Amino acid sequence: MEFFDLTLLELTGRFALGLLIGFCIGMTGVGGGVLVLPALTLLLKMNPVMAVGTASLYAFLTKVSATFHHMKLKTIDWQISLLFLAGALPANAAVSFWIIHSGTSPEFLHTLKLFIIGTVFFCVGVMMLNLVGQIRKDKTGGSRKTLAERIAERPHHSRILGLIMGAVVGGLIGATSIGGGVLIVPLLMILFGLEARRTVGSSIFIAVVLTLLTSLIYSKGGAVDMVTAVVMSAGSLVGVPPGSKLSVKMPDKLLQSIVIVLIFIAAVLMILKNGH
Repeated sequence: MEFFDLTLLELTGRFALGLLIGFCIGMTGVGGGVLVLPALTLLLKMNPVMAVGTASLYAFLTKVSATFHHMKLKTIDWQISLLFLAGALPANAAVSFWIIHSGTSPEFLHTLKLFIIGTVFFCVGVMMLNLVGQIRKDKTGGSRKTLAERIAERPHHSRILGLIMGAVVGGLIGATSIGGGVLIVPLLMILFGLEARRTVGSSIFIAVVLTLLTSLIYSKGGAVDMVTAVVMSAGSLVGVPPGSKLSVKMPDKLLQSIVIVLIFIAAVLMILKNGH
């Protein structure tokens, strides 16, 4: 029996994969893109362009309800979010269009795959630095002046940096679908010193806008597997609540360490697969 050109077993597998990823997101708060992309390329054997488009739609579908939730809670800093998006949107559109129009040759696909692997490793590095920073802050009691406080003393510099880093993240999301949570959250904290609640709300809103634009451009180029994205996002919505419940029972730093190791292993497997 087939549904949308997929067998019942394939649909069930995609739902289970989404459920597992949703469980990890709920448990650790780590963004979906950095987990979904290795799953799509390694387990579902998608080519990198299709994987980026599908992961972008998945990210949009799983974050859109959270965006409305944060709007109601008033935890989105609109001024900072729009500043960040002013740099991110043009770069995102330019990179997405470029990849769609370049992604047919085997050489380009190989290069894109290597770039995705590099981005995954970069995100692992960012997560490790964030974890180390939390541990050091706990030890010092947060007495040191943070980088955010130093940047906040020069508001003109923080605005320029916001535009530049917005463009970098927008381009990365356009090329890889990765960076929504794992890069935007630390950047908002470092550049603008936002409190945790407003950082999360603002990062989710920014990621929703960018992943919507990316998925629209990729889908126009026929590079989105809509059924896989919808089924996996449905699985994730089921997986997030139990993951969130477990997160309150386990130390936050232990959970983050587990996810960093899992993503690192996925990146290594992507390299090994790419070498064959």
